[in-house]
Amino acid sequence: MQIDQYKQRLPILGDYQITVTLDHNPFGFEIEDLFQMATRINKKRGFLFVSKMLGKHLAVEPQMPLLVGTLLSMRYMDCIYGEKAILQEQVARAMNREVDLQETVQLVAKQPVQLPDETLFIGFAETATALGHAVFRYFDSNATYIHTTRESVNELQPIICFEEEHSHATSHRVYSTNAAVFEQAKRIVLVDDEMTTGNTVINIIETLKNRFPHIKHYTVMAILDWRSQEQQAIFARLEQEWGITIQFLSIVQGRFELHSVPLLDEQQLENPEYKKAEIQVVDVEIDAYHPYTSTDERNKVNEAYYLQGTGRFSLKAELHHDIDATLQQIAKKLGGLRTTGSALVVGTGEFMYMPMRIASFMGPNVYFQSSTRSPIYPSLEEGYTISQKWAFDCPENNGVVNFLYNLETYPYTELFLVLERIANKQALDEVIQQLEKLNIEHIYIVVMNKERNQND
Repeated sequence: MQIDQYKQRLPILGDYQITVTLDHNPFGFEIEDLFQMATRINKKRGFLFVSKMLGKHLAVEPQMPLLVGTLLSMRYMDCIYGEKAILQEQVARAMNREVDLQETVQLVAKQPVQLPDETLFIGFAETATALGHAVFRYFDSNATYIHTTRESVNELQPIICFEEEHSHATSHRVYSTNAAVFEQAKRIVLVDDEMTTGNTVINIIETLKNRFPHIKHYTVMAILDWRSQEQQAIFARLEQEWGITIQFLSIVQGRFELHSVPLLDEQQLENPEYKKAEIQVVDVEIDAYHPYTSTDERNKVNEAYYLQGTGRFSLKAELHHDIDATLQQIAKKLGGLRTTGSALVVGTGEFMYMPMRIASFMGPNVYFQSSTRSPIYPSLEEGYTISQKWAFDCPENNGVVNFLYNLETYPYTELFLVLERIANKQALDEVIQQLEKLNIEHIYIVVMNKERNQND
């Protein structure tokens, strides 16, 4: 089902509104199923498309972002190689909740796809680290994944750096233990959650073409593409100037118009009264680490090692099954702590894919979302997207405030906070102090790196 020229005016906050026009919607998604609007505390850009498919700011069933990535991958094979996937319509129907999500994920896993060309997939931190991984995992060979990071790794020099002007944190770095993944790539696929102007894409492609001039084919993927005709024309001109091809793929393409301006007061939103929650720290068995440390925003070293399998330092498609097997074992352990209610699995910042995949293995009535460094303005105005907000120092990267939103808008029985690594005990204590304020009966903090997380 294709819907063209679908137009709707949406409230954001007060008189601040947006008119959205969908010019290309080949799978017939309703706007309210794709996103809601919110106001950002950001002078560069005061609005935010809050995805209902990613599991970043709002909780989703973990199978949903996996299938979003799958649908983008299927579109890639169709548009680049003319190979339309048999299950493409079923994936779209599952995302439209016409067929079962988990059953569709399992069906797709039985039909791995081999890429004809060596392709490097790059996910943008922090919002699209899991989406990029979900795109990449559809392929069984000739695929490498890496995601950008805002963190500063001590033992490596970044292969490239570029800027995202409108973001709350602008600098991106790309690290790899093997620079050959860029040298060997015939194509590069850039994955983000949405494109508004395309300026970030221009920055990274210009950086990449200067460093790796042999790569002539770029594809840019996103759930939402809001670039204007003028902005699209800029890319057509750059293709000619740079001697490369840049192709865009999205699930929905359209445009928007903002009305009025956001009026934000200084009043702090108070979270509801709470009964102090009981919190348990859970260790898991995982031995695959990268021996790298980082320096945080306060110039202090986090000596805990990074995990393998996240994509931060590049990841080959051949490792999919080993990673899934490890995450299934962790999910089995955490599943044994569940009761009869619904559970929420929470990732942190850039560390999204592994917690999301663990959640997908934990059975029915399990949801996923992640903390974010994006400051969204909360309000109790009727119909507004964000009504609850918790803030804490990022446990992996001290000096960066992380936020969690709307944790109590759904009656969870358990919450599992999954951490890649922690800087020190104080960082963990601050997270615990915030989680104690939740009216959730059972809260578990899952520390993935238990061997090196005792440094104070």
